Amino acid sequence: MNSPNRITPIIYGTAVMTLIAVFPVLNLINVFCCAGIILGGYAGVYVYWKQLQNTGLTLTIKDGGMIGILCGILSAIFVTGFGLLLSLFSDSNPMIEIMKTFDDIGFQMPPEMSQYLDKFSEEYNEHGFSPTITIFSFISNMILYPLFGSIGAILGVSFLNKKTMPKV
Repeated sequence: MNSPNRITPIIYGTAVMTLIAVFPVLNLINVFCCAGIILGGYAGVYVYWKQLQNTGLTLTIKDGGMIGILCGILSAIFVTGFGLLLSLFSDSNPMIEIMKTFDDIGFQMPPEMSQYLDKFSEEYNEHGFSPTITIFSFISNMILYPLFGSIGAILGVSFLNKKTMPKV
């Protein structure tokens, strides 16, 4: 017997992760140990678990881990792309705003930090975005999203399998 399609759960999990990450107030959920990303991994596994109910197959940790990792990879690409598009269509230079905010609160920046902010500001003025920040963001997203997505999916597998275990 063939297992159900895994594409639909991956789409659902990716959608949950991405929407939580890009909406302004909703993205504060990720402050709590990347809870939005974990929730996306869990959502993908839950959809797959629902599909498995009709087949008689059991949900395995391998399935959950794979769904969480794939959701995380796709979501990392979408979130980085969304951030890049937002930077390209924005007229403001966030580095100037950061420096102004630090001056307003009286924070004295070390000279090295000031040099980096100036470099990033020049990149924003030249390209409309900072390639350095975009690359760093992409790399960190490609590490964090699959990691926490798989954690959420594996947690989902353990919770959902306990739910279906016969009680003795």
